Amino acid sequence: MKLKPLYNILETNMGPQNWLAPETLWAQSPLQVMWTAILIQNASAANATAAAKALLAATDNDPAVIRNLDPEALATVIKPAGLYRMKATYLIAAAEWLGRYDDDLLAIERMDRKTLQTALLSVKGLGNETVDDIMMYGFHHPLFIADTYARRQFGWLGLEVPKSYRAFQQLVEADAGLTWFEFQELHALIDGLGKQIKTATQWEASFMGSFKLRER
Repeated sequence: MKLKPLYNILETNMGPQNWLAPETLWAQSPLQVMWTAILIQNASAANATAAAKALLAATDNDPAVIRNLDPEALATVIKPAGLYRMKATYLIAAAEWLGRYDDDLLAIERMDRKTLQTALLSVKGLGNETVDDIMMYGFHHPLFIADTYARRQFGWLGLEVPKSYRAFQQLVEADAGLTWFEFQELHALIDGLGKQIKTATQWEASFMGSFKLRER
């Protein structure tokens, strides 16, 4: 599925999203990406950011520090994110996973996609979307994040969207023709548009109304 026409129309009408700007807290390192991807689960961006700032101040984002924190103490630090006791266990599990690779982020980034995806999915609290966020923004793997916004929009674009996350992702990625930069920007564009357009009526009235995807 050629995604470049979709990327072009979104980028032309919405402009660069700059999710990876230097001042963006969550994007400043692979560790920051990982922690924030956990903290933002079922939380607003503002609350997740507040928790991420508190975590950075308390631990310097050091996995070794996080591994050795008492779960209740860590939960107190990240309280703004909500579900803080559960997320504390997820953060510790992710820190322990990093420890199995001696916290060597470059070695993790060099892992092939399937190996890294499988490894991350074994970590408590990390589902498909969270894993893919970490893989793309933390470890620079080009991929399509098949989130709820994408599912809704691709349906409006005329695609018969598979029910499973991975089947949808694989269908879209086949012959996609995008670079890593374009994949991460496409995700930002889709999510940005999804926050503005919530119904089929709004979609039809937007600049996307006459645009349709072609599977090949």
